Amino acid sequence: MCIARCYMTRWQARNLLFLTLAIVIITTGVTPLVTAQQSNVTIGSINVTPTDPSPGDVVMINAELRNSETSAGSVKISQVTIDGPSIDENVDDIGRLGAGTSVTVPFSVTFDEPGQKRFMITMYGQEDTGSVFSIQKPVYVSVERDSTLLSSETETVAAGGLTPINVTVSNGDDEAITGVQLTVDDARIEEPQRTRGSIASGSEQTFQYDAYFESPGRHSLIGTVIYQTSDGVTHRTAETIPITVERPRVNVDLSVSTDANQSGATTVELTNFGNTYLSDITVEAAADGDIVAQKLLSDLKAETSRSIAFEPESDVNGPLEFTARYETAGETRSVSAATDQALGEIRLTSVETTQTSTTVTVTGDAANLGRTNADGVLLSVADTDSTTPVSPSGEYFVGEVESSEFATFELTASVQPGVEAVPVNVGYVVEGDRVQQTQQIPLSSGRINTSVEAQDAAAVAQSSSDERDNRTNSGGLLSSLPLLPIGAVVVMLVTALGAYRWRSVRQ
Repeated sequence: MCIARCYMTRWQARNLLFLTLAIVIITTGVTPLVTAQQSNVTIGSINVTPTDPSPGDVVMINAELRNSETSAGSVKISQVTIDGPSIDENVDDIGRLGAGTSVTVPFSVTFDEPGQKRFMITMYGQEDTGSVFSIQKPVYVSVERDSTLLSSETETVAAGGLTPINVTVSNGDDEAITGVQLTVDDARIEEPQRTRGSIASGSEQTFQYDAYFESPGRHSLIGTVIYQTSDGVTHRTAETIPITVERPRVNVDLSVSTDANQSGATTVELTNFGNTYLSDITVEAAADGDIVAQKLLSDLKAETSRSIAFEPESDVNGPLEFTARYETAGETRSVSAATDQALGEIRLTSVETTQTSTTVTVTGDAANLGRTNADGVLLSVADTDSTTPVSPSGEYFVGEVESSEFATFELTASVQPGVEAVPVNVGYVVEGDRVQQTQQIPLSSGRINTSVEAQDAAAVAQSSSDERDNRTNSGGLLSSLPLLPIGAVVVMLVTALGAYRWRSVRQ
């Protein structure tokens, strides 16, 4: 029993000896790890640019490695690492640092979210004595929410065709931003880059892109804007733009209306009741199958409308058919509408009246507001108890008036006192039918009053003339003698006196 116990003791002692030798061998082959205080090497200043980064900005972190002037010798920097949110990088084989020298190691990092970020920079090196060391220093970066924001008012579009996507860049900074570059880099976007020289403080700029979505569903685009602040710092921010793509619903309507107050002009209105985008829109007017006018219309978004006016063509008779052609959902489509049979219609316009005593002169234009010619136009003053047609123009023959044209006229009438309007008969022929109507022409009260005053003035003038005649007739006996005999007597007296004087001279 004792032998066994002693044997185990010798065995344990042997194992202990082997273990001790192994530890000695291992430890003699390893250079001890020392601290920064032993090596006189430090991580100096750490500069962060920009100092107030925003999400999406490229942030530069420059770490200065310094060997003290009091150091006994140089050190070899084998590796520098940075570890933290969004980054885990290292730089190897920096080189040797002599006493009193330094070197700067740069790192770049981009942040997706705002907040306080903490990084740890670690330097690994070896002294001339063979001792290895490591030094760590933390750095803190405050990432602020960007004052420049990206947004889009476009939420729902239709699949199967080009559709506009509006992206807005808003500047919430206190100063203007410059060198604005917006990129929506996606295979579904045509011409992904847009630029703007500057955006003022508190302002915004909207950029339009043409996008093509082949299938319905929920899609997203990523917009990235790069710009410079007033202090020259370059910022970069990105936003996700959600887009809901629906199946295309094409529902387009065309309506036409003729406004008589615009000399027969026709207004054509195109309405997009669907969810697709209409582009390359042309509207044409045709008469008897021949195109007589054609106009372009701006692109039309979903659930909007736009109108355009067509002036009447002088050489076109009869109704017009309007056709709108457009591109939508990858196809070329059209919609048509026709005007009603707008027959010729004569109306007296730009009418003026002048009155002297009991006679009224009516002048103006006989305008054709319809789309067909009016033939045999005859105007006349209606013969009533208060108005009577008189010479020289109690009746006026105009003749033919083409569509959307006019002809001047002049009528004269005798009116009774107190009459406020002169009825004028308007007769003409359209499409073989005789049209007869009466239009009341109001008399201007100012002109009537002026005529009365003129009559009063004429009466006063006549009275003054009579008084002058009376004063002339009250000149005595001489004034009552005939002027011709008196003149003859005067001539005879002058002749006799001349003869007498001539005889006196002869004697």
